[in-house]
Amino acid sequence: MKTRYGVIGFGPVGRVFAAHLVQAGHGVSILYRNPTIPIVLRGHPLEIRGVLRATAEITDFYNDMQDFLDSGVEVILICTKSSDSPGILQSIKSLNHREDIIFLSCQNGLDTEHQISDVFGPGHALRMSINMGCGKSSENVVRVSFAMKHYLSLMPDIDARLIHRIAADFTDSGLPLEVRQDYRTEVFKKALLNSSLGCLCAITRHTMSNVMGRDYMKEMVAGMIAEGIKIAQAMNIPIKDEFLGEAMKYLEKGGNHKPSILIDIENNKVTENEYLCGQLTRYARQYGVKVTLIPIIYYLIKTTESAK
Repeated sequence: MKTRYGVIGFGPVGRVFAAHLVQAGHGVSILYRNPTIPIVLRGHPLEIRGVLRATAEITDFYNDMQDFLDSGVEVILICTKSSDSPGILQSIKSLNHREDIIFLSCQNGLDTEHQISDVFGPGHALRMSINMGCGKSSENVVRVSFAMKHYLSLMPDIDARLIHRIAADFTDSGLPLEVRQDYRTEVFKKALLNSSLGCLCAITRHTMSNVMGRDYMKEMVAGMIAEGIKIAQAMNIPIKDEFLGEAMKYLEKGGNHKPSILIDIENNKVTENEYLCGQLTRYARQYGVKVTLIPIIYYLIKTTESAK
């Protein structure tokens, strides 16, 4: 049985997921805002290149939310920025939609699944921790610079068979996805990676390899991760001190890649800072953890955004 997926947020991540799922035989509906997207992709297949490979004809485009919901979507992949989710979810809530619809947050940051459960309840919210770096080469080509196993939340209020079916759909399409009850540990680890190197890339306007290639910046990355580990431990999230070494090895593989938060800064857009350094800063206060670097980076990015 093939699942009908919907994709909201047709950036690099949404395109990678859509191409692989369509290539594997699943129906995929795309909600788009940019009017050039269906024009370009109806004439050319969507291609994923680099460490991942996929080619797919994407045809089911919708610019009206109700039409998108009426296309039979069972699982909606939310691939937008975290800051966009509340408005999108409230819009869907106001329209006719399946009572059993599932939303899967495929986003950066802490607690993005709570945005879904706050609107639709915990029986509709799933979360993925994504381990992939990708960017558009053109409207129909996405290049993936690195990709590892992703993680999917095992939520008590959602049928485990459905969760495992989603994981199997992704895995069988070439995107390994592991179901984890302790998914929040992986989400927190990824948030630490993004909040350190990603946010420093945004401030300095340098790629991942450019930042990691400078010893003084690498020390800052390590310092931010170490602070994040202390916050996690205060919250009883089982991240050991040894994660610092693992994280640095992971970030060394980032290559000449611009993380999405840097691209947002370059394009004068609101970033996911509130769900990265911002949320870490708030948790540090809540749990009485002394940190220095994370709040500084949070406020620097916040000020950069507010000046636009």
